[in-house]
Amino acid sequence: MAETTAATSLDPHLPRVLREQLEESLWRPIEARSTLEVLLEDPGFVADPGSHPAMFADHGVVHARDVATRLVGLVEQLNGLFLPTRTPERMTLMQTTGVAMAYIHDAGMVDMSHVGRATHALYAAHLAFTSDVDVLVDHLLSSGPVRTRLDAVERAEPFGVPLDTVVREVLSLAVGHSKSQVPADVLADTTALRRRLQSIISTPMAEHRAAAGGGLEDDVGGLATADGVTHPTPARAYSWLAAASGPKADFADDVVDTVRVLRVADVLRQRGTSLKTSAGFEVFFDARTGRAVCTLRPADGRSAYVVTYDDQRGAGEANISMATMTHRGELRVAFHRGSFLGRQAARHAAESVADVILDIWADVGPSLEGVRPRGLPPPSRHAADLTVLLERPSDEPAFADLVAQIVRARSPERAHAVAVVHDLQSAHPAERQRYEHARSVDPGGRLADSVLRHVGEHGSDTSHLDRATAFTEMRWARVAAGDVLVAAGSFPAFVYIPLGPGLTVHPTGGYPSAELHPWVPLGLTGAVRRAPRNAEIVAEREVQVLMIPSEEYVSVWLRPLQPHQLAELLARQD
Repeated sequence: MAETTAATSLDPHLPRVLREQLEESLWRPIEARSTLEVLLEDPGFVADPGSHPAMFADHGVVHARDVATRLVGLVEQLNGLFLPTRTPERMTLMQTTGVAMAYIHDAGMVDMSHVGRATHALYAAHLAFTSDVDVLVDHLLSSGPVRTRLDAVERAEPFGVPLDTVVREVLSLAVGHSKSQVPADVLADTTALRRRLQSIISTPMAEHRAAAGGGLEDDVGGLATADGVTHPTPARAYSWLAAASGPKADFADDVVDTVRVLRVADVLRQRGTSLKTSAGFEVFFDARTGRAVCTLRPADGRSAYVVTYDDQRGAGEANISMATMTHRGELRVAFHRGSFLGRQAARHAAESVADVILDIWADVGPSLEGVRPRGLPPPSRHAADLTVLLERPSDEPAFADLVAQIVRARSPERAHAVAVVHDLQSAHPAERQRYEHARSVDPGGRLADSVLRHVGEHGSDTSHLDRATAFTEMRWARVAAGDVLVAAGSFPAFVYIPLGPGLTVHPTGGYPSAELHPWVPLGLTGAVRRAPRNAEIVAEREVQVLMIPSEEYVSVWLRPLQPHQLAELLARQD
């Protein structure tokens, strides 16, 4: 199922047959080297599982697909937002080269030692110049967006090296997914980036490993072909990165911005219940202690060993159900649980999660700094404007406030950019997507005036509302004719207020369908009792609606009338 979903966006950029070939040759061996049987032979694993690379987030086949898939969507999402606005053709080039980079970026994790972990990104750069990626190079040089762009640049400003070499140079920029190997300031300076890449490629992998604490004669995780790799034309290596203007400079900007997106896609990888280690082990929180717990299974699956150990980051990763970039350019984070047995366990869990959030922020923000529009419409937002939204988990909403408190204390200079918001992770995917694409409502604007007046005229008491609070998370959206606004049985994540006619409700239980009136809140019953929706609501024609997260509606908008207030209200309407 995961591969079927990924294929929808990856097929145009990297055919399935080729993906499977790369997965088997580069990524499946990582999984084979991180099985329980192999790990038990490693004294380092037994002594300290939490710090062993094999217990880190998945670096196997699923991870490659996940990062590649996220990259395709992020190229479109970040275009014009945090990156300069590009044409569809240039975005397609970025997606195709980015998917190719994603399929080699962590291949060096086949060496599950600490040295292998420290040098895995460097190995990706070397891998690009080996025969192991010949099929990938051939694909990029065949008819398609990469070849079309290379030919156009070559006609205008010859590269001076074979196009095969240029493609391998582009692939080697996969090393840039590591902020330690390619810091943000180097990524933003193409001249410095060229020098860094030349240094990486001209240094044998054995020397890189020795610098990380390994021996000069160490085997590179069974992929010793990377040793002795040399650039075919060292004097002209990466010369296109140094171009100051023209087609080469535009090409360089597209490739560098692709690396930016690769970094973001990598750090926003799947987490929580979807997250496993490379060997398929599941890591999760122990509600009693807030510590990491992992289920270890041998290759034959005949046993399951539940082990607890100290791993602050792993525990935090396991409790983050979602970390995503919204279409407004916010980092939105949701949690699996907020309820723990005791204040100390809750504090420990919150600290674990806060550390992961700060790490994500430290990766995403700098990755989007220093972009160069160079003739393109500039982005609408800057990395310095990045905000983090923490969703309140339904079982204990105050957990998000505790996490926010810790994040602000540990990063006071960014405290103003952290906000706690209502829980949306349980929303139906279509509703959540609608909300993320919807527009904010100005608390002091005409629409807000109209909402307060009309909703108050249709049965709700709006006289008590504080505008700044009431409209904080309200969104305005359009619903197309034929769209299902609310699915029967779905989680009551939102209360809707239609601004015009066009919606029809189809209740369950045999009750008749009915047209719904404008300005009357929909879904408030489910919001109050936190029960699945008992009806389907369909748009018979295009209609505009307001969306209010259910928790906000209940805490801010809901004010049940006393019987005498109802009588007074009805009397006024008469």
